[in-house]
Amino acid sequence: MRILAVADVHSPTHYEAFALSLAGATKPDLLLMAGDMINRGDAEEYPRLVEAINSTLGIDVPIVACFGNDEYTEIRRGIIAEVGGRITLLDERSTIVEIGDVSVGIVGTQGSLDKPTKWQRESVPSIKRVFAQRAERATSLLRELVGKVDRRILLMHYSPCLETCEGEETRSFTWLGSRKFYSVVMEEQPDLVAHGHVHNSTRHEAMLGATLVRNVAIPAVGGVTELVLWE
Repeated sequence: MRILAVADVHSPTHYEAFALSLAGATKPDLLLMAGDMINRGDAEEYPRLVEAINSTLGIDVPIVACFGNDEYTEIRRGIIAEVGGRITLLDERSTIVEIGDVSVGIVGTQGSLDKPTKWQRESVPSIKRVFAQRAERATSLLRELVGKVDRRILLMHYSPCLETCEGEETRSFTWLGSRKFYSVVMEEQPDLVAHGHVHNSTRHEAMLGATLVRNVAIPAVGGVTELVLWE
């Protein structure tokens, strides 16, 4: 199975790198987008991203996405209304994609942080509870897929582990990811975790038990990430 995965285009900031790498990629069976595809809530960029995908990969490649912190909560319904006919946008939800004779269950979540940002603390008084609930929800959704699908993917924006944050200052992990989601991955062992948010990593891949974790943030890896899995 051939998968393309990407995050942190922050369009228009890294739009050109995104479009160029799409043009050079082999057509995949599935495209995953792990959040922050637009910059600072600029929802008008989303249709432009869809057009780049359609013009390079075609209109028949399934696209599944989660939201990042730059897809602000208040604009998410509008994004879904605008591009939901082409992209399956998972906001703490799951979906099943049939690819040939393989069924793939995908759980999509923004993820959690060990330490909320100053803005999050001031703007979302219950943010710590929200972060805890996201981990619980991801666990529940992954478990619901057991026995229903051949492969399970956790698609998230924030990182679930220190390993794919190497290159960043170690103390920065509290603003990059969450030990709660490390526990989710270790307990549930999905086949793949694709995440973004970590712009300066020097190590982009790790194994957590039997789970492959990939940081697919464009600022870190330079383009879309191509994965050939489960052959």
